[in-house]
Amino acid sequence: MASPIAHSFAGFWTFLVFAKQLQIRLAAQWRQYLPQLGVLVLLANLPDFDFPISLALLGNDSLHHEFTHSLAAGVLVALAVSCVWRIAPGFWRSAMICFSAYGSHLLIDLCSGRTLGWTNTGSGIPLLWPWPKKFSSPLILLPGVRHTRTLGAIFSMDNAWLSIYELLTCGAITVIIFVLWKRKLKSQTLEKRKLKSRTSRPTSEGPAHLLAEPQHQNRPTSEVPEHLLSELEHHK
Repeated sequence: MASPIAHSFAGFWTFLVFAKQLQIRLAAQWRQYLPQLGVLVLLANLPDFDFPISLALLGNDSLHHEFTHSLAAGVLVALAVSCVWRIAPGFWRSAMICFSAYGSHLLIDLCSGRTLGWTNTGSGIPLLWPWPKKFSSPLILLPGVRHTRTLGAIFSMDNAWLSIYELLTCGAITVIIFVLWKRKLKSQTLEKRKLKSRTSRPTSEGPAHLLAEPQHQNRPTSEVPEHLLSELEHHK
């Protein structure tokens, strides 16, 4: 399984998607959305709460990677949280965001295993519970912390190095996300400025032929051709 470091980053990435959908200006409004960030990070780590519960009740990790690591659990948790507190306007939008945070945990665990690369060394999770079959990705992207029988054994040097790997990898992904986001916001700002400059041009800059039309319409009668005047006098 991956450590809380990778799962917390995944919850933060879900928050960025949430902010993008609602068009939140994080630079100016991030303080008022800290509760939403905390809930999404908690949901991204929630499936692994079965590990300390299993150790406390049974003295082993036999309950780990069971029901809590399934899509059914993700749906139930997302609906329950949205009933208590809607993280976004609309029940179903809130439920989808909560499910995305919870589901990010399942996705990371699918790609976690003992050896990096195309090794198929993942322990697997019961994604389609109650079907007992456990699923794992053949491509392992995160080594994850080692499974242990005691809570204290988690804090080993091997797990410390694996946590550092997760911190560096997820931190690099976060930096890339922010760079791309900043470039997109900059391009959108430039487009808005160009559009505003086009629509706010003064009327004096209009085409010359349009400005000349009123003068042509108000031409005095003295400018009537002479042959027309002579014909009018002849008829008289």
